[in-house]
Formats: sequence, C-alpha cells, structure tokens
Amino acid sequence: MSQRRMSIRVFVLVLLNVLSIKVAIASETLFYLVKKADWLAQSTKVSFHPPFFSKEGFISLITPEQVISTAQTLYQGQSDLLLVKLNISAADPRLKWEQVSGSEVSVPHYYGDLSRVLVKKVYPFLPQKDGHFALPKDPFLKRMTSHLLSKGLVSKFLRYQEWQNTDRFHKLQVKNFQRSKVQLQWWYFDFFLEDGSSVVLAFIPQHWWEKPGLASDKKSVFTMALKPKQGTVKRFTTIVPQSDVKSSASHLEIPSHLVIRAIEGSENNQFSIQVNFPEVKGEFTINPTQLPFAAFPSGLMPGPLRTVMSGAPLGSPSFSYVSQIPNSTVTGSLSWDDYQANFTGQAYHEQGRLNDSPERQGGSWTWYHFAGDGWNIFGSPGSYIYLQQGDQIIRSGFQLIGKNYTLTNRMYSSPDHAKLLTGGEISFHHENLTFRLKMDPSTAKTLVCFPSTNPSQVWGTVGGEATLSVSEGSATKTLAGRMFLESCSWEIYKEPKRTRN
Repeated sequence: MSQRRMSIRVFVLVLLNVLSIKVAIASETLFYLVKKADWLAQSTKVSFHPPFFSKEGFISLITPEQVISTAQTLYQGQSDLLLVKLNISAADPRLKWEQVSGSEVSVPHYYGDLSRVLVKKVYPFLPQKDGHFALPKDPFLKRMTSHLLSKGLVSKFLRYQEWQNTDRFHKLQVKNFQRSKVQLQWWYFDFFLEDGSSVVLAFIPQHWWEKPGLASDKKSVFTMALKPKQGTVKRFTTIVPQSDVKSSASHLEIPSHLVIRAIEGSENNQFSIQVNFPEVKGEFTINPTQLPFAAFPSGLMPGPLRTVMSGAPLGSPSFSYVSQIPNSTVTGSLSWDDYQANFTGQAYHEQGRLNDSPERQGGSWTWYHFAGDGWNIFGSPGSYIYLQQGDQIIRSGFQLIGKNYTLTNRMYSSPDHAKLLTGGEISFHHENLTFRLKMDPSTAKTLVCFPSTNPSQVWGTVGGEATLSVSEGSATKTLAGRMFLESCSWEIYKEPKRTRN
C-alpha cells in the first residue's frame, strides 16, 4: 500500500473515531454520580438541583479517571446509582477547578444547577459481581477503530515525520515571516539551559484579544521569561505598534530592540535571536539536530477538520502549526538584572498562524515540553506526541487511541489566572512501555500569562521541575527533568439555550 493511500486510510478512521465520541476540545467531559431516586425525582425539571447544594454552594463533579476510585470509596456495594455524563464548556464561569485540602490536585466544582442541556448521557451504574465498578464501554465505532488499525500501520503512521515534506515547511516559514498582519500568529522558542535555568521567548505580530480598531492602531507583542534554577522568575513584555515591525522572507525585527532571523545560506534551518531592551539583553544561536515536524502531516489543518476537532465555527480558515526545530542546541549570552551568563542548552521552536480572530477560534488546548536525561518529549495530550530518546525519534505523530494518552490529576493554582494549568500527570504507552510525566506543582512558576478582557480566555505557560517514569512490566525507572506546560482557552462563553429532554 502506498504511503498516500495508507495516510488517507488512517485519517478516515481517525475522523470516524473523532465523530463517534463527539467531544470538542473546547469542552470538558465530566461526570456526576447520583442516586437514581434523587435524579428521577427532578426528571421533569430543566435543571437538576442536588439536596445538599444550599449547604456547599457547588456540585462536586469528577473527571473520567476519577469515576472508579470515587465510586469505590463513596458508594461501595450500592446498586442504586446513575452515572451522568456531562459536556461543560471550559469557559463556563460556573466551572471552577479548586484544590481540596490534603490533595495535590484540583477537582471540578460546578457553582450552579446542572442544566439538562449539559447532560449527554445517563448510564445505569451497577457494581459487577465482585462488587467493583467499571466504566461504560466506549462507543462501538471507537472500539472497532482500534481493531481495524493494525499495529504495524499505527506504528508507521505514528512516525510520519519520516515522510513529511520539509521543503513545504520551509515555505510556510517564509510565508510566516512575510505575513506580519494575520489575526493570529506566533513565533515561540523555549530553552532548557545547562545551568538549570529555563527561558521562554515569543513574538506575536498582532496582539491577541486587542479591542477592534483602525489598521494603523494594530499592536505587536514580544514576551520573554526566565526561570532561574534559584531565585524569582523574571518576566518582560513589550507592546509596540505593528507599523514598527520590519520583516522579510527570513527575519522579523523591532528596530534596535529585537531580531529573529533564519540564518541565510544554512542548510539545516539555523536561527539567531538578538534581544536588546533596557531591561534584558541576550543573544541566542540555535542549531537544529532534527528535521522540522508538524502535528498535521502537511503542516496545515483544513478548516472543516478544525470545526470537527476543536469546535471552530463553520467556514473557519486553515490552521498552520510547524515545529521548525523540534530539538536543537542553543548557545549564547543573557543579561537580566542579577542573572549574567554565557550558556549552552537545549532548544525548541515552533511557529503557527491562523487568519482569524480569537472570537472565531473556538476551542482550547494543552501543550507540554519535557527534557531530561537525553529525553525530548512534547505534544498535546490526547492528540499528538513527539517522543525522542537521544538521537532516536521513537514516535512523532497522532496518538490514535485517546484513552492511552491522557492528562490527569490537573492543578490550577496560578495567582495570574484561574484557568491557567500549573500541574498534572501525562500518561501514554509505546509498545510494551508505559510513560508517565509529572510536573512538581511546588516548583511550577508562571512564565507567560496573557489574559483577555473576558475572564475565561487565557494563553500562558508555566515551568517547573518534572519527572519521567518509564515502566516495563513491574519495573519502573524514574528520571528527573524540566517541563513547560502551556494552556490556552479561546472560547467566549455563551449561555446555552435551555431545552427539555
């Protein structure tokens, strides 16, 4: 079978799988355990109001991975339960993630009645013969997809970086340099320095979420943050008129202050960055060790697929996302208050664009980057992954079976924004190995936070110490490293129309 036919076959099956679960990235799939009699007593009402609500002021919900443990702990042996599946907008102001005393994780609390429009399905939730509970089975189409895709096909497809067209990605790079006024575009770099420090650097040609105005009023943003091994995080952001930004097919520039340049004549996509502000000065030279990689095999996600996968409005334009440098070495110098250093380290670089406004974007995402003991791992839980050990790329592509690539035990504890993710565990499998990434919430520090005027919208990155556990059978090896965790919520909350079942 040709590579093109193989990729088409896999994409069709993936799309069918996505359609079968019908979960937009913009929404949280949460559950509620309730006694059957209590639920049925209010079946004729447009919303459910628990008897204890007036005392606690919220309804305790649970994530998919918490269903079994909660049922075993609180409802052992009970046979009168219902499991209510809910689809709640991540932007719903009544949904709050709050830390429970004595726990390192945040749990979802809903500060309001459960409208029937939030309910997707109600399952009878009976214990099995041994007294233990089990989750309802996946939809038929999702179960069939896992059987239809042979392991060999999955393995080949999950390494589609091997047959991606890197020349196409370079052309996208040139276009992104030249398109300085698209609605949403970014140039993002992060660095893990050998002295234990971490740096995030981003340039956004158009200020996201800015108020509508004249074309001449458009603004650009440069932001940079340093998390030293010891000491406080340093953050710097400047907003400049878009008319001040100069660009060509190989560079972006804020004259006298910032230059991001693809080094002309280099065959391996080298970059250089010069930062020259009164507050911070630095020089970075970035030399790739791996070829560009895009989560979408062609570098673009077509508009219709965005609508299906992320809830973007119909007619939305395509989305470009390419990691021009999935792994590289970085050398340079940085001068920032008491931090004065010449350095070497490991770098990552991505760029993307979307000719649309945040209001039409729809959806949200979580992204992470881990580095430690020769491992380089990044991706979006439940979507795609780039897994590299040393010089070997083990996996680089979509994770087709979402339940094997999950984000659990989430923490929302940033003082900057209530919806900024500050910790969690990312689990996934590869062949006979099980991987678990965990950020230490006590070391997580906010590096970037761009809130909008709407309190539910945020784009930000935290950084901290992390561990990577690799298990084979009963044997587990745990390695120390560092991690960036990025979360973004675009959706503007709109009260759903209340209907009756």
